[in-house]
Amino acid sequence: MLKLDYYNKQELSWHTSCYNSREKKNFFFSTPPLQSMADTYVLATQKRNRSDEPDGGDSKKLMLHAEADPAAALASARHEFGEHGGVNMSIEASATFTVMEPETMRRMFTGELGPDRDFFIYSRHFNPTVLNLSRLMAALEGTEAAYCTASGMSAISVVLMQLCSQGDHVVASRTLYGGTHALLSHFLPRTCGTTTSFVEVTDLAMVDEAMVEGKTKVLYFESISNPTLTVANIPELCRMARRKGVTVVVDNTFAPMVLSPARLGADVVVHSISKFISGGADIIAGIFVVLPFSLRFFLIHH
Repeated sequence: MLKLDYYNKQELSWHTSCYNSREKKNFFFSTPPLQSMADTYVLATQKRNRSDEPDGGDSKKLMLHAEADPAAALASARHEFGEHGGVNMSIEASATFTVMEPETMRRMFTGELGPDRDFFIYSRHFNPTVLNLSRLMAALEGTEAAYCTASGMSAISVVLMQLCSQGDHVVASRTLYGGTHALLSHFLPRTCGTTTSFVEVTDLAMVDEAMVEGKTKVLYFESISNPTLTVANIPELCRMARRKGVTVVVDNTFAPMVLSPARLGADVVVHSISKFISGGADIIAGIFVVLPFSLRFFLIHH
């Protein structure tokens, strides 16, 4: 089934992961098999009930959106009202959703209708409440899209296991959240054959030497580390990684609103919502946000 790349105006083949037409390879994250990226990932500035035709203005809006500071981006993001006109959005607790017409069901399962136009199938894929959170997080980080997960560690795991395969190599900061360090040092080597070299992230020469062009797939670090508060030089680390073709994943859990790694060159940003985003230590959730290739190129070269 062919879907449209809304940014490059090209037809792409969608399977269970996002396809990068420039590099001719699958990239980023697996999606529910009966949904396209256009259905699954929704722009923070995009109106839900749009027509079936791509809106050429979306790319321009996204450019402006990514250049804004986080507070301004959140203020400009669309506000979702409650089901009965409430000032705040209603919380959707349903696991499944009603479809009244067989033809509508057919169009949903073929990817013609999706959550961007208020058509939902199953909350494991999306529900309106979680989708709105994703939209706001994309606005906060200035990215194309965001995807919520059950925890911060699940977001990190999804990202790393999609980007890395058997025998691949990761370079990571020594100063990481304990669960992330355990994932990289114990779980991934044992179950996936992915190895990690831990480096002092403030020693740029050490980081550069550890990244092996053609073998290292990911450079992973925290913008401000948990719990040592080590501050990473995000722009320079991203430049070094890009020279060697390495994808940069940044955990920005400790610095939302303060730092915007995607605006500084990162490819993927992850959060544990349990910390600063939640604010009250009463939620376990995670999220990852992704930057489109066209926008990343624009930010680097302008």
